[in-house]
Amino acid sequence: MSLTHRFNRVSVLLAFATFLPAVAQVPEQTATATNIVTVKIKLDDVSMIIVPVRINGSGPYDFLLDTGSSKTLVDQKLANELALPRETEKPLVGMLSSAKMSVVHIDSLSVGGATICGGQIFSSAPPATVTGKVRGVLGEDFLRNFDVLIDYRHQSIRFDSPLGSMAEAAVGEHLPLQLNGELHGQSTYNRLLVSGHIPDLEDTAVLLLLDSGTNNPTLFRDNLGVGAAQRMPMRVGNFNQWVSLVASTRTVRSVNLGGNSLANLTLVAISRRAEVDTDGLLPTSLFHSIFISHKGKFVILNPSFPKY
Repeated sequence: MSLTHRFNRVSVLLAFATFLPAVAQVPEQTATATNIVTVKIKLDDVSMIIVPVRINGSGPYDFLLDTGSSKTLVDQKLANELALPRETEKPLVGMLSSAKMSVVHIDSLSVGGATICGGQIFSSAPPATVTGKVRGVLGEDFLRNFDVLIDYRHQSIRFDSPLGSMAEAAVGEHLPLQLNGELHGQSTYNRLLVSGHIPDLEDTAVLLLLDSGTNNPTLFRDNLGVGAAQRMPMRVGNFNQWVSLVASTRTVRSVNLGGNSLANLTLVAISRRAEVDTDGLLPTSLFHSIFISHKGKFVILNPSFPKY
């Protein structure tokens, strides 16, 4: 099956993808979703997703939805306004750098009727790399509690209880989904990893992170082989800073994910990077919609729902 992607251009906003290295998995919070919860989203000019988030019942506040971020982050000023108790500091590792951030306690976090009760999120100065006046980043520590449908065509996101009616009704190839990565022999958590092949790059298997906080397909490698464009300087956004690096680009005939194929895709190769647990980043905005079943450990690209 051929998948039509929404845009194909090089941009400097490549990653806010983060993970906590070498730490024990945090138990899932108590989560509720009243039947299927449908929430309207906003898309900015580079297809970043903005969702309305309530913290401890206050809000809603605009947050960037980032499936590539293992943790939820809140603007430090908003955390102070809401008097969120500060518990400790922890390192948060990104694709290009790391940062130490405060950890605050919340009683509840919700998007529409999808709610988790209790837990910790990170607090930081507003990321300079995030477009718009968002107050935080909604990460996988929230999303993992639900089945999630991101629908770019209808500008909405749907939440359902794990393996609920959406999982039963969704039609399309079930691609295996890895929720854990690995770095130096230790697990990383809250990941959305799929295996793919790129025939133009010796058809080697690549492990890609499904990332709604990235706006260009990216590989963490030194070069893209024969046919790559001249290496060029690039400024790439990560945490509260822009990182200068050298990158090359190449348009490949296809990126294959199971029986699905993304044709004529321009890839960016980043040669300088922090330690990573994945071969690259695949923007979710390349698809019209994407269904993610965390409990079922599968993803459907451009699913259909004939019963709805």
